[in-house]
Amino acid sequence: MSYADFVWLLISEEDKRSATSIEYWFRCMDLDGDGVLSMYELEYFYEEQCERMEVMGIEPLPFHDLLCQMLDLVKPERDGRVTLRDLKRCRMAHVFYNTFFNLEKYLDNEQRDPFAVQKDIENDGPEPSDWDRYAAEEYEILVAEESGNEQLQEGSFEEDYDADEVLSPPETGDKSDKLVISDLSA
Repeated sequence: MSYADFVWLLISEEDKRSATSIEYWFRCMDLDGDGVLSMYELEYFYEEQCERMEVMGIEPLPFHDLLCQMLDLVKPERDGRVTLRDLKRCRMAHVFYNTFFNLEKYLDNEQRDPFAVQKDIENDGPEPSDWDRYAAEEYEILVAEESGNEQLQEGSFEEDYDADEVLSPPETGDKSDKLVISDLSA
């Protein structure tokens, strides 16, 4: 995979709302290339998610129940057939794709307030894209790491003690061999 391919994959993974991303993930799921996501193809990808959930000790939703949710979400023009056009029209393609590809985002969505999902559907105002949110979060992490590294590099051990506390050899004279340190833990 080239660097450019990796960047497109990352953008498509983090922002499944864009038309390019919707098309990319549709091609990934359309195993037979017929332009329609069949129930077989949906079940194939959901089985992968089920295996991951079982490893985590989470009981997965039965496929039939999940299928009903996804068909209600997408509202395909023809029953039992999800097309690229259906996904672009529904405005919730990111939830659909995360259900089949990204377990962490799927579980986050499952635990989300149902009224927040409705707000997402109805919101027509300019909202930061998933990619914008991801980039901002990663930038904040980078800034925090950089400031932490700068503090480590700028810090010195000289600040940990006062130079006045150290006696020079002339001040100790011949008494240095009789010097006893009673408490090292202080």
